[in-house]
Formats: sequence, C-alpha cells, structure tokens
Amino acid sequence: MEKYVVPISANGKPYSDGKERRLIYFKVRYNRYRDLCTSLENAVTDREEWAEANAVLCLPESYGKTGEKTPLIIACHGAGSTVNEEKNNAGGIAGVLDCIDHGYAALDIDGIEPHGVTMGCPEHVSAMYKAYRYAIKNFDLEERVLLYGGSMGGQTSINFACTYPSICLAIGEYFPRMNIESFTTADGHFCLGTWDKTTPNAQGISTRDRVLKYFRMENGEFNRENITGFEPYSNRSFTNEKGEKVVIPPCPIKIWHGTADTVVDPVVSKKYIKAVRRGGCYGELRLIEGVGHAINPTMQTELRMWFDRFI
Repeated sequence: MEKYVVPISANGKPYSDGKERRLIYFKVRYNRYRDLCTSLENAVTDREEWAEANAVLCLPESYGKTGEKTPLIIACHGAGSTVNEEKNNAGGIAGVLDCIDHGYAALDIDGIEPHGVTMGCPEHVSAMYKAYRYAIKNFDLEERVLLYGGSMGGQTSINFACTYPSICLAIGEYFPRMNIESFTTADGHFCLGTWDKTTPNAQGISTRDRVLKYFRMENGEFNRENITGFEPYSNRSFTNEKGEKVVIPPCPIKIWHGTADTVVDPVVSKKYIKAVRRGGCYGELRLIEGVGHAINPTMQTELRMWFDRFI
C-alpha cells in the first residue's frame, strides 16, 4: 500500500513538521526460530516458525529524479513507537526526517508483537533484514545502508549491524539503550527499563517479562547464552589486560545524548564510546546540554551531516 500522508506518532498526533510523506506499507514473512546456542552441544534442531511483521518505507521527494540509487537508512524505533498502516504510524521514520528531506529513504518495521516492542531481539533483527531485502529488491535503493536507532531502537540497530556487518556503512544513535541487563554497577548509574524493571505496565507486563519472552529464557531466570550476539555492550567485545571493556563495532558510530536524560543515563553512552575507542575504532559522542529523553532538532540535523560522510 502506497500513500501520501502526514505520518502520525503513536500518541495520535501528526509529526511536528506537518509534511506529507511518501509511505509504502508492506508485510514481511520471517522465520522466528533461533537455535539458542544448543549447537555448541551438538543438539541443534533446524525448524521453521513463520510469522509476519508490518513494515514501512518512506521515500524522499527526490526519489527517481537524480538517476542514482537512493541511500537507505534502517530507522529503528524505540519503545512506545510503532508501524501501523491504518493509523499512519511510521515508527523510526520520525527520527530521520531531516535526512529524508535531503534525499535519504528510511525503513522500519513494527516489531515482533502487535504493540511493536523490539528489545533488539533475534526475531526483530531477522524480520528487519527481510524488510531490507524486500526494499532493495523492489525499489532503486543503495544496498549498503546507514543505521539509526532511538532509545530501545539503539539496541536493535547495533544488533543489526553486528549480525549483518557487510551491508552497514555507519550507525547514528539517539540516547540508545545498550544493555539487556541493568547498568547498576556502572559507576552507580543505570539505564532504566531493562532487566531490573519489574513493575507491570497497564497490560500487566513488565520489561523483565518481555526480556524473558523475547529471548526465550525459561524459569524466569536470566540466561546469558540466550542473548549472545544481541546485547550491544557485549557484542564484539572483550576485557583488556587492564580490566577495561573493549568494543569493536562493525562500522563507525556516533551517539547523541541529552545531559538531562532520566530514562537512559548519559553515562551509558560515555562508557560505550570509551570502549569503542579502546578498540581503535571510530566512535563519537555528542552531549547536548539540558536535553532529556527526546528527539531534538540539533540531533536531526547533525545525524544527517554524520550520514553524509558515508555516501
């Protein structure tokens, strides 16, 4: 389904710029099954568990007019956002509007449940790749992509890059949530809304419940092997001889984080970028004074400038 509409955020309000966007909604079919490290014990079982995910592709006004392929951003939404054709919800598209106005296309999917929560889990990353394959097959888009993620979408985008490194040019994040476990040991700071979040929401489900479900942990216990490859702070990482964390991401990364964020503490981003630099990799952190856990116009403009370096 293709339509020209003003996208609507999850709270029912039109995007603040009021612009109509060219949105293509479609569904992708993906295999939910994941071998949870049992192959290490020679007990792998191949099988298929098929499911569908809603997806949206936003094309810029310049699409098809330049004679060149359009650069593509995989735009991963955070908690509370969604992709819904009937309601004109466009997920992570909201975080890259300035990029779209400057000739980028953007793609997002709803998630692995109707409410769109992603958790950066294997199912969601697999479904996102299926949506990516559909998009580049059916539209004139660059095959190597830029990755954007906001909040929980930061977890998804980094996990995507680590799973499919050959197609990723660069990552840009707004206030990303990096860890499935809490950061309660990180200099006394923490990232709210992770494993330590046990208060049920209006539907009676806590964030810990979702971690247990999406990473298929049995008996209500945390199982580190189940998240292997899908926890950004531990992906492609090791501890050096000084006892310091070292992270080697598959491509350059830049993070924007407000100093007044009370949902994801900025210390999380500081620690991540320090770990990236210890590995000799390229990482930048842009702290924005007084900004909370919300998208800021400065972030949008500078994200586009960051992505412009790679196309």
